[in-house]
Amino acid sequence: MLTTDYLSHYPQQLVLATDLGARSDRALDRALQLAAQWKAKLTVVHAFERPQAVLDEPSWRQPQDPGMAVQAQLEAELGAEITAAVSARVQPGRPSEVVLKVSEELSAGLIVTGIKRDGVFERALLGDTVTELARQAQVPVLVVKKRARKPYQRIVVATDLSAVSRVALARALDLFGPESLVVFHAAHAHFASRMDDRVAYESELRIDALKNCEEFIAEVAGERAAGIEVVVEYGEPDLLLEKYVADKQVDLVVVATQGRSGLLGVLLGSVATRILDSVPSDVLVVRAQA
Repeated sequence: MLTTDYLSHYPQQLVLATDLGARSDRALDRALQLAAQWKAKLTVVHAFERPQAVLDEPSWRQPQDPGMAVQAQLEAELGAEITAAVSARVQPGRPSEVVLKVSEELSAGLIVTGIKRDGVFERALLGDTVTELARQAQVPVLVVKKRARKPYQRIVVATDLSAVSRVALARALDLFGPESLVVFHAAHAHFASRMDDRVAYESELRIDALKNCEEFIAEVAGERAAGIEVVVEYGEPDLLLEKYVADKQVDLVVVATQGRSGLLGVLLGSVATRILDSVPSDVLVVRAQA
């Protein structure tokens, strides 16, 4: 049951970026589910290119304004989903710019977007719009890959324990609570290969890493820290996370966009980009304010 305290943390306005493609249905279903769960409004946004006027032709032979046609198409696809809490907006322009502008106008607290897929291998293709939104949006961006058959139940927050990564954990706590969260930290066993007793060395490092994670969580979560699971592994963050997500059937991965390590690049580091591209789960990208 949702309490008033938790509801105050939820975004009151969500924006869904759609290209009207078949794969957009997954993002739409998730956006509708979250809007209902959080009692928020949802605005579905589609951007289009305005056609060039034909010179030396009468007005009745000029291209019709596609805005009205696309608006009608979008509303038709939404059908009964359009209510007082769900609306559609169609605007000309570059997709990422349109979505960011509408999000700012509406003071949206979350942007939801889908992905494309390779028709042969069913590999997720992020595309320029998703990457640009993840890099530029001032609010969290949810990249939906999986079908929304149920609310998010197992959520992994990837962290390097930096000050910036606190934002990702704090936002995940606000949106989903501590019970469903797993803090995932990829550590590097420096010089382990040179140690005579590598097992003992890595065991000692693991104890230190777990202690650091617990302190990090306590500082961010306070009394809610007790409900959060901690996982510490050694190796490359994106590779480890991909395997963990697949093995544990994780529903959502939360990453930040700034930080001191490769995982959390200044804008959207190469490792975070690979996480977006490789993990089979949905990904919530949280950008820390400068």
